[in-house]
Amino acid sequence: MSRITGAATVAMLLTSVGCAGGTSNLPATRLLELINQKRSEAGCQSVSGNDTLRVAAEQHVVDMRDHNAHLQIGTDGHTGTDGSRPEQRIVAAGYTPISRSGEILYYSTDPAANEATNVAWWMNSPPHRAVMLNCDFTDAGVGLVYPGGTRWYSVVDFGRH
Repeated sequence: MSRITGAATVAMLLTSVGCAGGTSNLPATRLLELINQKRSEAGCQSVSGNDTLRVAAEQHVVDMRDHNAHLQIGTDGHTGTDGSRPEQRIVAAGYTPISRSGEILYYSTDPAANEATNVAWWMNSPPHRAVMLNCDFTDAGVGLVYPGGTRWYSVVDFGRH
């Protein structure tokens, strides 16, 4: 198969598969599916993908990628380089009214990092697990970037109106 035909096939697959609400790429869609699988196993309802929460998550994941915001000394990784906190970003993106919110993030330089390793890490981290499996959340948005396939940055913002 020629490169042009191969590229057209990939483009056609991406178009036909599409991305779930609350996600902007196929790995992010898979990440949300795995989160919902874990929530189901814990007796929680699935969260619905929400594009407004995705915008808030993407804002922070890009900040993490561009400025190592998650590694800033004296922060917990959830503070953006502009000083914003998760709930501020969620409200600024337009997710209102808000009765509950939460955020989980992950960063890896392992080239083998993927959706499954990401969710496994969250499940093994008590604070991240508690947010991910909080049955009060109804919506989620995923921000995910993996530049050059050498780094993996993910942020999931959860909410409930």
